[in-house]
Amino acid sequence: MIAQRLLVGTAVLVLVGGLAACAPAAEPVAEPEAPEPTPTAVETTEPEPEPVFFTMPADCTTILPQSRLDAFAEQNLELLGGPGGVYGDEYFFDPTPEQLAGGISCVYAEDGVDLSSLLISVAPITAANRAGIVNDLTAQGLNEATTDDGAVTYSQQGDEGVVPAIYNVITDDSWISVISTFGGEVFYEEAVTLATEVAGEVYQ
Repeated sequence: MIAQRLLVGTAVLVLVGGLAACAPAAEPVAEPEAPEPTPTAVETTEPEPEPVFFTMPADCTTILPQSRLDAFAEQNLELLGGPGGVYGDEYFFDPTPEQLAGGISCVYAEDGVDLSSLLISVAPITAANRAGIVNDLTAQGLNEATTDDGAVTYSQQGDEGVVPAIYNVITDDSWISVISTFGGEVFYEEAVTLATEVAGEVYQ
C-alpha cells in the first residue's frame, strides 16, 4: 500500500515536471525606449559686412592695383599726366572736369604716342556739385544706366576709329571716369574693368 502511494506520488511529480517543461517560456518585457534628445536650436547670425568709405586718393599712384600697373608696364604705358606722373598736372592744357570738381586725372600712355592714352579720373561728389556733373554728362548724349548697387553710369562704346570709349560711374560720394583713346567693344569693356578696379582702391 505504501509502495503504491510512493509510485503514485512519483508519477504526479513526473507529470508536473513534464507540464512545467512544456509550458511556454515567459516573454521578456521590453524596456521602454528612452526618448531621443531634441536638438537645441542654435541661432546663427550672419556677420555684418564691414562698412566701406570713399577716400579721395592723394595722387595717381594709388588709384589702381599693382596687378594693373604691371600690365600697363608690359604694354609700355606709363603714368605721364596727373599728380605723381612724369609731367604732373602740367600735362594738361586745361583742367579736366574731374579736376574742377576737386579730383585728379591720370594719363597712362606711351610717351610721344598720343593714340595710346587712357585718361582715368576720380573726384568727390557732394550735394553742391552733383547736379552740375550729372547735367554735363547728360548733355554729352552718353548712355545712362543704373548698376545693381545703385550707381548711375554714363557711357559710350565708341569705335576703333575716332570715337573713344567712355565710362563714368556716379555714386553718392564719388565720380570715377575712364576715357580710352580707342573705342569699340574690347576697349569699352576694359574701361568698365578699370573703373571697377579704381573703385576697389578708393573704397576701403
